[in-house]
Amino acid sequence: MKNYFIIHGSESCSKAHWFPWLEEKLKAQGFEVFNLDYPTPENQCFDTWKDKLDCYKQQINDQTVFIGHSIAPAFIIKYCITNGVKINKLISVCGFNTLIGGDLDKINKTMFLEDITSFRDLCESRVCFYSDNDPYLKLDYLKDFAQKIDAQEIIIKDGGHLNTDAGFLEFPQILKHI
Repeated sequence: MKNYFIIHGSESCSKAHWFPWLEEKLKAQGFEVFNLDYPTPENQCFDTWKDKLDCYKQQINDQTVFIGHSIAPAFIIKYCITNGVKINKLISVCGFNTLIGGDLDKINKTMFLEDITSFRDLCESRVCFYSDNDPYLKLDYLKDFAQKIDAQEIIIKDGGHLNTDAGFLEFPQILKHI
């Protein structure tokens, strides 16, 4: 059965940005949606996020779509590779897999894998949304991430980090790829 997991990034939560809007849109179409809160910044690491998602692993199947923002796509990829989990689709929004410099590196570093290319075999379809002026992530980091997982790239002009600060309380462009 097709279902959706929406996963927020560092220093965020399930009620931030466009996540509640997307959850509502998907539920209105009759889909089961998991929009959970993960520990951040305190206790944020791969293992605590993995433990949280493991509570729902019975719902994850080859029809599952993961939608992740910022550090979440790296977490999703590591989770799938580490556990051999096959999913239908990853929709990455400002996803990256590298240290960026600064305080967030301390809590993000456990989410990264050196080689993420094997994720292609675990996920039928991959789409990466990012903008040309993200204030936190270099464009090269965003492009590199998308290319390593062989994803369709969708660049939002002047979209910032595709979050509330950039005016994204809704994200209608994502619905075309659901």
